Amino acid sequence: MKKGTLFVIPVFLSLLAVLSTPLYAEKTDSASTQPESVAAEDASKKIVATANSAPITLKQVQIRVQLVSRESAYHTQISDEKKQEMMERALDQLIIEELAYQEAKKTGVTISEKDINNRLNEVKKGFPSEELFNKSLAANNLDLNKYKKLIEKELSIKKINEKLFGKPITLSSKEVKDYFEKNREKFKEPEKIRLRQILIKIPAFASKEEWEKGKNKAEEILSELKAGKDFAKLAKEFSSDPSREKGGDMGFIHKGRLEPYVEDIAYSLKVGEISDVLQTIYGYHIIKLEERKPPQNTQFSKIKEKLKKDLESVAMEEKKKDWIKGLREKAEIKYYVPSDKKD
Repeated sequence: MKKGTLFVIPVFLSLLAVLSTPLYAEKTDSASTQPESVAAEDASKKIVATANSAPITLKQVQIRVQLVSRESAYHTQISDEKKQEMMERALDQLIIEELAYQEAKKTGVTISEKDINNRLNEVKKGFPSEELFNKSLAANNLDLNKYKKLIEKELSIKKINEKLFGKPITLSSKEVKDYFEKNREKFKEPEKIRLRQILIKIPAFASKEEWEKGKNKAEEILSELKAGKDFAKLAKEFSSDPSREKGGDMGFIHKGRLEPYVEDIAYSLKVGEISDVLQTIYGYHIIKLEERKPPQNTQFSKIKEKLKKDLESVAMEEKKKDWIKGLREKAEIKYYVPSDKKD
């Protein structure tokens, strides 16, 4: 079972989806001959897992999958393997939410009737009329009391989330600096080179003659460069690359930014050296190495603030993961696999 993350889906969307998302059952031969309401009812009764004896039904999983996928008929649009992965992930999210709700109750979290009614009114605003809201309840095998229980659960999860993770984690300057010092290699700026380029662009699906004509033009330009003509002036006159406006100057770039073939040539050049004519899918290139910057150590002062925010964000995620792990370890989770499928 793949591990999910806590509170992946905004709870408002989850509650509204319970009423507004069309229900469906697994598309088996037997289900296809049943009325939709019967299939939906079967899905609402079919228990696929329990978390400390609290049941999670197939219907809940299906609704969650539809909400995540945003596809009203996803069965026919994705592979069976992908569909199964989405079902597993949705089930895992629901299990985590159930465990979070149970923990909220254990720690004394309570939700007032006023808050529940306020939330109920928010959801109702998503419907054109009271009548349609009530029809949606009935279509999903819910009554008002059951739906208010869902709201109570939603607000309880939200409350314990705010209680445990509402305050941001703040790291001291020393903690951030210590991390930087221990991981200096991660922040080292790679070697960079500054290039100029002249590109004789060849249109897609060009004829052999057009490629020959482009190559001849590039060779003529290369001859002029070897004769001492200024690279920047020729780039402005003949290059098809946007860098032509800067005399072909591409600025400083590091490895991974160029076509591998061109990159290998570029890094093999000496400063001031001009390449031969190079062919790629875009046409013919001539490059010149203007400058080379060796790898450099990043100054802590330049990245201090961003690094602090990144580390604090990571620390918060780790805190949430540890909490979820703890809930799982002390919980009794059981899965019920359909008889026609293997474990």
